[in-house]
Amino acid sequence: MKKFIALFVLLTSMFAVAACGSSDSDPEVTPENLASAMDEVCQNNDAAFTNLGTRGLTNAAIALELTGFAEARQLTVDELDGLNTNDEARTELDKYLVASEGIITADQAIVKAAESGEDEAVNKAFDEQGKAFDARDKVANELGLEFCGQVREIELEKTGTAPPEDLNYAEPTDTIEQAADAYLASVQAGNCNKLRHTDAGEMKPADCNAAKASFKGAKIVETEQYGPVGVAEFVTADGTHIPTVFINDVDDEFRFASDAVHDFGGLRTAPEDNDADQTVDELFKAIQDDDVEAFNAVLPDSDGGFYIEGSDTVDDFSDGEYSDAFLKDVRSGDSEPVQLGINAAFAFYFLEGSENDWVIQLIHAPGGGSHYAFQGYYPIPKA
Repeated sequence: MKKFIALFVLLTSMFAVAACGSSDSDPEVTPENLASAMDEVCQNNDAAFTNLGTRGLTNAAIALELTGFAEARQLTVDELDGLNTNDEARTELDKYLVASEGIITADQAIVKAAESGEDEAVNKAFDEQGKAFDARDKVANELGLEFCGQVREIELEKTGTAPPEDLNYAEPTDTIEQAADAYLASVQAGNCNKLRHTDAGEMKPADCNAAKASFKGAKIVETEQYGPVGVAEFVTADGTHIPTVFINDVDDEFRFASDAVHDFGGLRTAPEDNDADQTVDELFKAIQDDDVEAFNAVLPDSDGGFYIEGSDTVDDFSDGEYSDAFLKDVRSGDSEPVQLGINAAFAFYFLEGSENDWVIQLIHAPGGGSHYAFQGYYPIPKA
């Protein structure tokens, strides 16, 4: 638990990173226009950071996430270094580059600690990263930067993605707005298991107490519905964005299914080059071929609950009540997965089943750029 508390505090500053990109290096950059030249570069490459996926909350995911950030930050350093500065401006720019390289070094230390699996080392590495951020931010303020190294407002938007008009699925009797309101009130009251999906499992008392504390003062800032699935984005009092998934339950009402932390906001348009469709195709093929290695390859990381070790069959990926029925319907080949919707945090697919239908959920993997990975499956009523 210590690790997650530390990460919750330290990683909320992650969105303050300078996101930078290419610029025209022909005009000479002087001290007078250095800040504007740097900010232009940063704005042009903002997507290099905002498309990095959800926050890693396991050591394996943290390693992936920070690897992605280190690569994006190195791109920042390289492209800023390419500005055509005069000698005086170069002296000022170098201060920012050195500070940024300090963050990259801290990123790499976190990756190394996370890969070792030592929680104490991970927390210590995040402490050092916090100091590196402070040093970089001090330089950014001294230079008068308005984008590089500054906290930016997170802009959410409805994605406009939706199920095909001719798709036949059971409609929930409530709306995503109603479900999100009820869930927020329930968690704030400490009743974390009251509105959970049938196949979402139960939250332990200690985790519920932590959620209650985190959601004190939280608010709903955006929602979007994708047929039998809805997503509500909660923002906690400290500014943490938590896109939260609600799926039509067997009683035809939205119920909580899962959530994630996305430091740039989850209810935004997904990266254009995302591989969600490819991931679902590979998931189905792995199940149909009973290929454990291929199945593990579509998961976010090796620490997840579905990761298969010590078995040569995909049948052992889950001991959930509905796993056998899900595998049977995937292997039957009677229907193909159909995308319901996709955003910067999740992608959802519908599969027609025999006894019930299914929602298949992918997550925008930490540090994965445009990579989406298999996260869960949920039974929904048949239409």
